[in-house]
Amino acid sequence: MLMVYLPIVIARWIHFASVFVLFGSSFFWMYVGTARASAGPGGLPRTLGATNILVRIAAPVAAISGVAWLALILVNMTKDFGSVIDPEDLRLFFFETPFGAMSILRLALLAIGVVLAFLPWHNRWRFTALVPVSAALLITQAWFGHAAEGAGLYRAIVITVYAIHTIAAAAWAGGLPALLFALIEQRLFGLSEEARACTLDICSRFSLMAMVAVTLVVLSGVANAGLRVAGSFGKLFGSDYGDVLLKKVAIVAAMLALAYLNRFVLTPRLRAAPLKGMTQITKLRYSLALDVVLAALVLGASAILGITMPPQ
Repeated sequence: MLMVYLPIVIARWIHFASVFVLFGSSFFWMYVGTARASAGPGGLPRTLGATNILVRIAAPVAAISGVAWLALILVNMTKDFGSVIDPEDLRLFFFETPFGAMSILRLALLAIGVVLAFLPWHNRWRFTALVPVSAALLITQAWFGHAAEGAGLYRAIVITVYAIHTIAAAAWAGGLPALLFALIEQRLFGLSEEARACTLDICSRFSLMAMVAVTLVVLSGVANAGLRVAGSFGKLFGSDYGDVLLKKVAIVAAMLALAYLNRFVLTPRLRAAPLKGMTQITKLRYSLALDVVLAALVLGASAILGITMPPQ
């Protein structure tokens, strides 16, 4: 395990981040509405363009990192880097292991995601199609971590909790880049009364979604940790798994503090501020940029947690 530990962590981290962006940025336009992307006062055509570029980067990165993750799992099983090109080892991996079928499904989903990202469709159809594909990628990650352990009803519960946790987290954290693009566009190209109304409406829609997502993240996170230690949370203290989990919780707490600042301090100030010389949108933009950085650190902790044994 040691020879591939760091590469697996890196591959998982990059994969988590890219799939989060793929889901969250696509989902962003579902509740904001692609009609917001029209040119004119308050429109966000550049934000839509930036989101398309981001999605077209995230999809192939997700595919490459996803393949690398599977390859490293195979190497970890065989202790031989040559196994990734050995036909017999590949056959055994895909057709004789408990997660072989899920590996094939994920490879198919990754290929579909890349195709959808680059199809010359109307943006509404592209994002609508990417949401379920990326959601399936998020859910099927469960088969390659602790969530796949156990059997029967217990396993079904663990996977369900994992699915709720990852989809809610991706909707929240994965939508941050698109929201940040919107604030940058409004600031750079002038904030008219119509533009400010658009910004406030987008922030309100994102905030409402985020409140639901954060509630689900916290509840499913507690349930997830409880399932790992059979309800004995004291086991977490002094274990490697517990140390990483507590660091993740601390970063999430910082994100929640920023979310509170954005929702109850900066957004009301933006609503009340004069159009000329307004700095509130810049403060909100910096806060969201910091949120993106913290979200990346949370995903790094998640990448480590998935291959760290919970305390027994």
